[in-house]
Amino acid sequence: MLVLASGGSEFFGSVALARTRDFPIISEMARDLILGLFPEAGCIGGIQQVCRHVGATLQEWAQRRGKRCELVGWNDPEGMRAFRVGDRKYSFRGLARCKSALLAYLTSCAHQSELIFAGHPNLGPAALWAKSLEGRLDLWIAAYGMEVWEPLPALRQLSLRQADGIWAISRHTAEAVERVQGVNRTRIAVQTPALDPAFFCADVEPVELPVPAGGMVLLTVGRILASEPGKGVDTVIRTLPSLLEAFPNVYYIVVGDGDGRPALERLAATCGVSEHVVFVGSRSESIRGYYEAADIFVMPSRQEGFGIVYLEAMAAGKPIVAADRGGAKDVVADGETGFLVSYGDVEGLKGRLATLLADDLLRRRMGEAGRKTVAERYRFEQFRESLIGILEARADRKR
Repeated sequence: MLVLASGGSEFFGSVALARTRDFPIISEMARDLILGLFPEAGCIGGIQQVCRHVGATLQEWAQRRGKRCELVGWNDPEGMRAFRVGDRKYSFRGLARCKSALLAYLTSCAHQSELIFAGHPNLGPAALWAKSLEGRLDLWIAAYGMEVWEPLPALRQLSLRQADGIWAISRHTAEAVERVQGVNRTRIAVQTPALDPAFFCADVEPVELPVPAGGMVLLTVGRILASEPGKGVDTVIRTLPSLLEAFPNVYYIVVGDGDGRPALERLAATCGVSEHVVFVGSRSESIRGYYEAADIFVMPSRQEGFGIVYLEAMAAGKPIVAADRGGAKDVVADGETGFLVSYGDVEGLKGRLATLLADDLLRRRMGEAGRKTVAERYRFEQFRESLIGILEARADRKR
C-alpha cells in the first residue's frame, strides 16, 4: 500500500499538485457529508470486506440522518464502481492510487464534511490534512492488526494521535494503538467485524476433495505470502509426521496462494508428508464448500488482527485451532468453540489436533457452539448498529 508522503512538509505541500479541475472546491455548502476513505472496497480479502461493511454502515447512517455519504477506494480502478452487502448495492469512487486525485477530492469536499472515516492508518495523513482545512469535522481512523503493532512513521502516527477516534477490530489491536502508537485509550473504540451476509445465504456447492475416501481433513484458508510468514502453515506441516503415526488418514488442505507456497511445499517434502499436504490455490468461488467438507479448521497464526476466516469456519460448524496471538483470542473461545495454542508450539498443536481427531462428539459440540456464536454475535446487522452507536456517541460528546 502506498505511503502518501515521508514527511509533513512534503505531504502538505503536495496539495498544489491536486487536480482541482476534476473536483471543484465548494466551501459555502452545509457540512452534511459523511466521507468514507478506504484502501480498497472492490477486492477479495479480510480488510476489504471490513471496508465494505463500514462503507455500507456509513451510507445507512447518513441516510437515516438526512445526510449525504460518499465512499472512496484508494487502490481501486479509477471511476465509479459498486459493491454489495446483503441485498443492497453501494457505489464508490476508485482513485487508482493517484495522490493528486485524492488530494483534489479531499480539497473539494473538506468544507462540506461532517465526518471522515479513514479505513487504514496509511490514509490517516490525507484525512488529517482534510481536517486541517475544516477543523470541525470528526476524523476516525481504522486499525486492524500488524500495521500498528510496530511504531508507524511519524506522519501516520501523528494522524492517529490527532484523530477524534480510532476504530480497532480487536482488543489486541486497541492495546497496540495505545501502547505502541501513543494514542489515548479513551479515544479508541473496539468493535469486532462481522461475517458477510453472503456467506450465510450463499448456496453451498459441494467440492470434490483431493483426498482418498474416508480421509479426515485439516483446513487452512489464507494468503501464502513470503512477506507474511506467520500464518502457522509451517507449524501444521511440522506436526504431521508424528500426527500421521496415530491418524494415517489425515490430510491437510491449504486454500490460498502466493509467493510463499514453494517454500512450504519444500518443507512438506523435507518432512516426508507431501502426499498428505494439498495446496489447492485460490478458491474464492467455492470456499464455502471447502469449509463444509473439512473436519477441523486450523490456523495457528501470530499475525491476525482478528481473523474473518475463523468466523467463516465457525459458521460452517467447524472446531477451530488457533494461536493465542493477536485478535484470535477475541474470536475463539478456548475449550468451547475450539482450542488456542502457543504460536510455533508443534507439540502443543499436535496434542490439540489429536484430541479433536479422536473425538467426533467433541468436534460436533465445538462446531455447533461456533455456529451459534456467529449467528448470535457476528451478523452484519449487529455490526452496523454497533458502529453507528459508536460514531453517534463520540459525536454527542463533542457537541
